Amino acid sequence: MTDPQIIVFPLTRRVGKIRTVAATLSGMKTDKMARAYRMQITTALLSHLGKLGVDPVEQHEPVFEFWRAVHDEIARTMEGAA
Repeated sequence: MTDPQIIVFPLTRRVGKIRTVAATLSGMKTDKMARAYRMQITTALLSHLGKLGVDPVEQHEPVFEFWRAVHDEIARTMEGAA
């Protein structure tokens, strides 16, 4: 018998969360505030995945991809503003 596999909703598909984080991060006045916010969001995402039962080794890639999506959203909104 094989071990059960946990399939979670992809973090990169959480468009509302990505847009909210991107907008909040873009509005930060200092790098220190932005770093603290990124750490807060990363901790929350890792905690969420941990509670779902995702193996800690497998948590890093989805979080990395989430931050890539946030970066892409920031770039997209900056292009639209230009």
